[in-house]
Amino acid sequence: MNELEHLLSDLIAIDSINPDLNPGSAGEGEIARYIAAWLERSGLDVSLDEVAPGRPNVVAVAHGSGGGRTLLFDGHMDTVGVAGMTNPHSPRLDSGRIYGRGTVDMKGGLAASMLAIAEAKKQRIRGDVVFTAVIDEEYASVGTMDLVKRF
Repeated sequence: MNELEHLLSDLIAIDSINPDLNPGSAGEGEIARYIAAWLERSGLDVSLDEVAPGRPNVVAVAHGSGGGRTLLFDGHMDTVGVAGMTNPHSPRLDSGRIYGRGTVDMKGGLAASMLAIAEAKKQRIRGDVVFTAVIDEEYASVGTMDLVKRF
């Protein structure tokens, strides 16, 4: 597996079903901690900002060398339920495609954005690159609303 496939597989394996849609579900806490730790290992400034109990947004910044514009990568960590799915959190690679809950909406986008901001940090581009992974897109978008209010 290449780096993107490995990272996406790790994200798929983490249950992040939105508890507002499916009471008693895991929520985004575990995946937020995984993403934050991965970004910290990549040398980024990272914060976990709790928006709802046990449900933090992740905010990371790759500071540029100066004089450039800021680029934002934003995605959500929550997924819808898994009723009727077989092994939804067991990623499966088949004919160059990865299958599992959240692959397209939107853990694939999160993985790609994580790799992109890590590369931006290495390249020391002029502008800052900001990465946000928010909670609750699938229900009320409180994670995004929190970011809008704060920034």
